[in-house]
Amino acid sequence: MGEVMPYAAFLVFVAITGWAAGEIVGGKDYGRLTDVLLGISGALLVRFVLESAGITLHDIYLLLFSVWGAATVPVIFRLSLRHRESAKRNRTTVASQH
Repeated sequence: MGEVMPYAAFLVFVAITGWAAGEIVGGKDYGRLTDVLLGISGALLVRFVLESAGITLHDIYLLLFSVWGAATVPVIFRLSLRHRESAKRNRTTVASQH
């Protein structure tokens, strides 16, 4: 196996991915810092699951899976917030009509 990727570079890369995912999905939810932290959390979760399952990957493949996790968690978070806000608005609209 080649050179081991520095952990700090890994964290910076997935933090940027989390931020970018939050920007792509959009919204004014909890901000950029939350997107960065969710991105790091998603990447670490994917990495933990792969390592726990005994799956060893070269650094580039581990990075790609981690980027997937870093992008997925902020997207799911923001979409779930949108769904919750939409449901709340629908309930208040229905309640005000009665």
